[in-house]
Amino acid sequence: MDSWNGEGYGRMKKIAMIMEAGKRAFASTRVAWFMKKIREMEEEISLYIFRSAGAWTLDLNYNIGEYNIYHLPDLADFDGIILDLNSIHQREHYGCGAAAWEYIVNTARKSGKPVISLANKIEGFYYVGIDNYAAMRHMIEHTFVTHRCRRYWFIMGPKDNYENRLRMQALVDYLKEQNMPCGEEMFYCESFEIRSGYRGFMRLYEAHGKLPEAVVCANDEIAVGVCKAAEEKGFNVPEDFIVTGFDNFDKASYFSPRITTIGQKQDILADKSMELFDRVWNGEKVDECWYTETEDVFWDSCGCRTAERNDLADYVRREILKEAEQSDFEEEIKMLEYELLYCKTLHQIYEKILSGIPSLHYEDMYLMLDENIENFHETTGDCLEDIARLSGNGRFHVSGYPEKMQKIFLGPEDGKVRIETKDRKELFSTLESDKGGREYLFLPFHFSQYTVGYIVIVNSAYLMEKRYLDKLLSTIMTSMENFYRNKRLECINRGLEEISMRDAMTGLYNRLGYQNQACRIFWEKKEKNQNLTILFIDMDRLKYMNDTFGHECGDLAIKITSEAILRYRPEEAVAIRMGGDEFLVVLPWMEREEVAKLVSRIREEISMQARLMELPCELSISAGSIDTDMSSSKELDDYVREADEIMYREKSARKKQRLG
Repeated sequence: MDSWNGEGYGRMKKIAMIMEAGKRAFASTRVAWFMKKIREMEEEISLYIFRSAGAWTLDLNYNIGEYNIYHLPDLADFDGIILDLNSIHQREHYGCGAAAWEYIVNTARKSGKPVISLANKIEGFYYVGIDNYAAMRHMIEHTFVTHRCRRYWFIMGPKDNYENRLRMQALVDYLKEQNMPCGEEMFYCESFEIRSGYRGFMRLYEAHGKLPEAVVCANDEIAVGVCKAAEEKGFNVPEDFIVTGFDNFDKASYFSPRITTIGQKQDILADKSMELFDRVWNGEKVDECWYTETEDVFWDSCGCRTAERNDLADYVRREILKEAEQSDFEEEIKMLEYELLYCKTLHQIYEKILSGIPSLHYEDMYLMLDENIENFHETTGDCLEDIARLSGNGRFHVSGYPEKMQKIFLGPEDGKVRIETKDRKELFSTLESDKGGREYLFLPFHFSQYTVGYIVIVNSAYLMEKRYLDKLLSTIMTSMENFYRNKRLECINRGLEEISMRDAMTGLYNRLGYQNQACRIFWEKKEKNQNLTILFIDMDRLKYMNDTFGHECGDLAIKITSEAILRYRPEEAVAIRMGGDEFLVVLPWMEREEVAKLVSRIREEISMQARLMELPCELSISAGSIDTDMSSSKELDDYVREADEIMYREKSARKKQRLG
């Protein structure tokens, strides 16, 4: 492998760590080991972690939103890249996982920077991890030589997982070398979880009808599941058959029976990785594969009992304290969920997030959000479509991030929320420090597949190690999505209500609008003892136009009249089409002369537009107005009738004048 040219050696360095975390507890603890090693080094180095959790749910859209975090960094801006993506292909049919994998691997290749892949060999990158093949081969050799096992079942993890493939290959190769059968009927492959071991044992026992001499498992979780299933069937481990695991986590050493396993040290993984980077930065040529040590741990599940025993009392004590701490955290989360329900503004949500979880340990937290998070209004013109797609509807990105974003700083020291809008790249650079030894965690923030932004937590190793992040993030995202959806729905409902109150032909309010808008204004003014002016307008000779020149001519005349009313009415006035040729305008109180000027302007506009539109006849209106007396018991309908009567008298007079 070509060595890096070492450009920039000696300055503050940045390492990008691309993670797929989810349920892998050990992946979260790796960050703490890396930060410990970084702080021990003499150089100024900071770690930037871009973490998704998309391989652990069946919701394809949710996973798309998770994996978009990989589009955030420009990997060419970093001095080194760590890929911790060994679980991204947990389920083969996850198309978005495969796409995310391909994107980040190709982007890392194009960056021109040294790339370390943890526990997963990828062509062209450095590999740091255990020798899975050699370790598993040594385990089956132990069962074959020491315990003289000849009949095997193998319960393994996902077929497309790199480590699992090597472990399976070691089993197949060893048995072939011993001239022992090794067919597909001996294997069960699913996941690395306890239920996989349980189901695998049940399926294989049903298929074979008798027990093997050994069940070799891909990890300790699976081995625990095998022991649980065997116990339900009335069998004992290791008396009836032996079981082996892999990884040497707590489940292996404190389970009964203790699980024979392979130990690997996470601190060595971090040490090797940082040593590799240091040598590459110095321009040295180094090997492509850096293997970390493993150790065989032979315990009760294979019959190799040892006098060495872990301190169970200490383990129970730690678990009790952890459970109490977890309980306190869950109580705080419940309270935060409750308080977020009653937030009326986004700023209130930000304040509740800042103060809602007092037990969290972190330095700073930022919400980097799309500016559209504050845009609740309907913009597509299709309210029904908006209702069906309240969370997205083209407002947010599905891939990538907007150029402008809001930076919401949640400062735990002063308890204040500060908001500013900046260019996306500027937002990223404002997080950086001249001092190394810092860790920046970038988490996806999305409503299903729609990316709303991302969260940045500075020095969050504690949160990752305690595995509080997923619950905290889920609470914040769910609350904000519900808030956004409710606000959007309110706006859409107002839009639908507005549409229902509008006349389709003219855009003026209709009879329903009269009831909801005009009557509301009337009673509001009555309470304040403020008078109104009611103007009733009727088109002249509309029936004659319809009968003589057709309804198209009549419709055009109606539109010309309504547009003139809308143009010249005061902004605070309400204009209504009461019927075919009848219009009502509810005005703030006006002097008689002002009302006359308003009617005159409308008449002039109608006449001019009729000539421009080449109507075949003259277009005119009759109008009548009356002022309200809010001290009387009259209602709006009473004044409308009176204005109508005044208008009718004017119409009759104009007709006589025209005929006379």
